[in-house]
Amino acid sequence: MMKIRQHENLQKRNASADILKAMSIFAVVFIHGSFLIPVSQSRYDIDSESLRFLGHMLRFCVPVFIFLWAYFTEKSVLKSSEKTYYNRIYKLFIPFVFWSSVYFIILADLKNLNILTLISRHWVGYGWSGQYYFIILFQLILLFGFIRKLTLQILHYPYIIILISFCFFAIISYSNWFEIGIIGKLSYRPFIYWLPYAILGVIHAHKNIIKWSIPIIIAYISPVLILAEIYIFNPNLLNEYMLPSVFITTILLISTTASKLTYENLPPWIAVLVQTLSNSTLGIFCLNPLVIILFSPAFQRIEMSVKIPGISIFMSLISTILIMIICYIIIEIFKKIRLGKLISN
Repeated sequence: MMKIRQHENLQKRNASADILKAMSIFAVVFIHGSFLIPVSQSRYDIDSESLRFLGHMLRFCVPVFIFLWAYFTEKSVLKSSEKTYYNRIYKLFIPFVFWSSVYFIILADLKNLNILTLISRHWVGYGWSGQYYFIILFQLILLFGFIRKLTLQILHYPYIIILISFCFFAIISYSNWFEIGIIGKLSYRPFIYWLPYAILGVIHAHKNIIKWSIPIIIAYISPVLILAEIYIFNPNLLNEYMLPSVFITTILLISTTASKLTYENLPPWIAVLVQTLSNSTLGIFCLNPLVIILFSPAFQRIEMSVKIPGISIFMSLISTILIMIICYIIIEIFKKIRLGKLISN
């Protein structure tokens, strides 16, 4: 009876946020591992540099995660009236320490290691692809009480906040900001760059501000705006996450969460896929660099010699899907042996 009720509740649940999380984790893995399977390109195919250019349009992934984190955290606070968000640090700290230790063992140059390089290269966001996300979240969680108080003071001015945020990212992207010494070295790790997404996430939890009635398909193809900005305006690409078009794309994608798309509106196999990916985002985030490291040597020896138009894009998608499947299998193994805390929070 419980399983039936849970199934019914899932069917009626809004699937929009889960679809967005699934899209974002796919984007993360594509950015990291789209070149896992090498191919021989035809003269009608795009080269690796062009493929990397296409990858720029997926930089909405982390901003979307930050926005949704702030949104659901604030919803939890409003529901329980307790400051439970501080407990998230402990739950995130376990996978952070474990996976950072794993990648340290695999990647560290022990011969040239000292205290400074130990900390700066392996424990503050540079140790492995994705570690920086933990660093950002730790900062935002510690400051969430302040962020809430600040946001409640400006709760009635959401569109002014959106305008100011757009200008903030435009100034950063079209200046030499990330070419300045320590600022460039810190890159996008400081919380200040993600504060607009956190503030808007909290506001959205109160007022559901981003609910424009635009066709969902327009929102889903909006990442092409990122490519258009790069191609037309040639911004500073030392930090693609800070592009104004990334901000606009994130807002447009978030607008889809206001739709009333439920799981019962989705084909069963898509509903299962969306729920599975949505529930496995942290595990895939932590595991995909390891899968790439372990499997790359084997695939590099076997270069696909099929030369047909579009083969590089097709194999990039196959690489991404393969990595995610392997990650999911490992996640299920961890759950079976009761190590779920290492791949979920």
